[in-house]
Amino acid sequence: MKKRLQWRLGAMLLIVPVLLASSGCQKKEDSSKKAPEKKVELMKEPYKNEEFATGTYVEILIYDKGHGEADFEVARKQLKELAAKFEIYEQGESELDKVNAQAGIAPVKVSKITFELVKALDKYAQTSDGYYNPAVGVMTHLWHIGFSDAQVPSEELIKATLDKVNVDDIVLDAKNQTVFLKKKGMMIEADGIGKGFIGAQLLETLKARGVTTAVVNLGGHAYTIGKNPDREDGAWEVGVANPTLGESQDSPLVGVVASHHTSFNTTNYYGRYLKVGDKVYSHLFDTKTGYPVETDLLSVTMVGDTPYHDDAYSNALMNMGLEKGMKYVNAHDELDAIFITKNKEVYISKNIPGEFELLDKSFTVVKGVAKK
Repeated sequence: MKKRLQWRLGAMLLIVPVLLASSGCQKKEDSSKKAPEKKVELMKEPYKNEEFATGTYVEILIYDKGHGEADFEVARKQLKELAAKFEIYEQGESELDKVNAQAGIAPVKVSKITFELVKALDKYAQTSDGYYNPAVGVMTHLWHIGFSDAQVPSEELIKATLDKVNVDDIVLDAKNQTVFLKKKGMMIEADGIGKGFIGAQLLETLKARGVTTAVVNLGGHAYTIGKNPDREDGAWEVGVANPTLGESQDSPLVGVVASHHTSFNTTNYYGRYLKVGDKVYSHLFDTKTGYPVETDLLSVTMVGDTPYHDDAYSNALMNMGLEKGMKYVNAHDELDAIFITKNKEVYISKNIPGEFELLDKSFTVVKGVAKK
């Protein structure tokens, strides 16, 4: 039986790359367009780097022989630089912190990479029918779910946030490279897209350094380069953890996705939550009410090829709920997803037939084609 390596990341574990490396080869480029490339030699055991950065656990695996520590050092430096720009700190140190501090006061000039991030935030807010909203920061800050001081705020405080989440109040000036939030008290955050955006940056850096086969794992979101050297067909195997177990360190898998896609993002209802009595409040917010989203879903796993695109839509689809989410995905050919409901039912979108294998038989595949 083939061994599956499972990385346990605590409450933020959502998907698990399943890798057992061996030698392999990469897709050949058209030799008429470029000079022959040096033959790639892949290792059975990859170089590995683990650390906590940009607010999450980061693991990078590189299979190319001759690469390793020098690439990891570049990646570590890049992670540190991105954290300084994107993370929301209590001390107000990052570029997004400075944008939020000047809300309702003045535009803030930001770096090129931060401006690109905010453009992406705004783009997915506009294209997701409002179900992804980067201006939710005022609500997440008020509730502080996932932190020791999390609490259910007063109705008065909740209502006071409702006029500060309009994405149309985010003003981007490309010429001057500035970001302005029109209303005082507004806060934008990158939580719903940040891991994907950072993952995309790391992949590009590794590719530029000549890496052909690698995995970047950001808090349970997996992004890959090249083909899985352990499978003849080159598909990557990614485990979908049981979303009902929340913080469990030894959560079993509901199933495994075997796919040639390169981006795997999961949003989990129990990723971060606040429990008061018998009531569970998710970290995802309904910006129309100011309260955490009430949904019939436990998790949504996006299967795609654009990390930040898939990251944003995993959040948006969770907020939509099953019926709207499935309808939305199946109406957009560029989107593929696996939905798991609170009734332990699995729904698979139409464009990834046979890519999901159910392992936990306490769950049931209700719609879509699973691997037999």
